[in-house]
Amino acid sequence: MRRLATPGKPQTKTNVTKESTEMKLKEIVVITNGFVYMGNVTHDDGRYLRIEDAACVRAWGTTSGLGEIALRGPTPKTVLDPAGVVEVAFHAVIMRIKCTFE
Repeated sequence: MRRLATPGKPQTKTNVTKESTEMKLKEIVVITNGFVYMGNVTHDDGRYLRIEDAACVRAWGTTSGLGEIALRGPTPKTVLDPAGVVEVAFHAVIMRIKCTFE
């Protein structure tokens, strides 16, 4: 669980457990109307996806598309806007790309 950031104060983690510190595989999720999110997909029941630690990919900043971000990670020109937790209706998902960068 994370505490919301307060302006002028650094963000702090609380309730850190073994489960929360394990490496989670990020995914890039492309949804309708041109939105692209990257984060940890933690719920997929066929009705909706829950993306935690999500960021909206506002500018790819790549020369090889989203696959470059999935394989190598965001570039210095990639613009990510923190979005917290995002829930997306499953019918709005166009594609999902599993990220392999560390």
